[in-house]
Amino acid sequence: MLEDIQSKKINMVITKDLSRLGRDYIQTGFYLEKYFPENRVRYISILDNVDTGIESTNNDITPFKAILNDMYAKDISSKIKSVKHNKQELGLFIGGKASYGYKCSKETSNKIIIDEEVRPIIERIFNEAKSGKTCRAIAQDLSIDKIPTPSQYAISKGHKITKVSDYWADTRIREILLNEVYIGNMVQGRMKKINYKSKINIRLPKEQWKIVENTHEPIIDKETFYKVREMIEKRKQTRIKTHDYLLKGFVHCHECGKKVGCSPRELAEGK
Repeated sequence: MLEDIQSKKINMVITKDLSRLGRDYIQTGFYLEKYFPENRVRYISILDNVDTGIESTNNDITPFKAILNDMYAKDISSKIKSVKHNKQELGLFIGGKASYGYKCSKETSNKIIIDEEVRPIIERIFNEAKSGKTCRAIAQDLSIDKIPTPSQYAISKGHKITKVSDYWADTRIREILLNEVYIGNMVQGRMKKINYKSKINIRLPKEQWKIVENTHEPIIDKETFYKVREMIEKRKQTRIKTHDYLLKGFVHCHECGKKVGCSPRELAEGK
């Protein structure tokens, strides 16, 4: 419609009521007060008896109606959020796609089950980490063996993924190794939207995550999981920064978007 307005194909917009134009009072106000007048577009809201083509007191109260519509949207958003939080507290899965290694149960609503196709890969990752392999080494081996990445696997199962990586990353391995979902705990609420008007998500600190124990069948035993977590934390604490590269922080991977790092071993090998 906006394209047709710009092309001068439309000079009138009619909606059933003002809420059909929009519930965001800022955006709605922009169209009514600026965009439509500047583009010589007449707007009519049938049930609100609004018509910008004629002089009427009804036109003067449209900003207040837009605010009321916005408040209604905010109220609905709060109610939906409350229902989701209650389900998270009960350990019910409310996401669209389960963590890599699991899938949504077709028989039981809000429950996840083990994806047997991926179970061996999860077990391999944990076993190699337990044996002392670093996250980077594990990622390199999986890429060499041409094991599909989680995003590639998700696409093969019909999920819509915005970013697809062709290679395993050490950050992805570390994320898997620290995810309690693999010992049967439901972990949710790690991200949240800025507000009901925005689609941008922000990451929350772990203290605010919704974690409920023993909600589904585990893939990894707790002894192995906590042993691997301990090893990762120790490795993180003992890591020593010995180099300060000129382009550090400026070079990013075109596949995953993460910052590119370089280890002394790779420099020695001429990579």
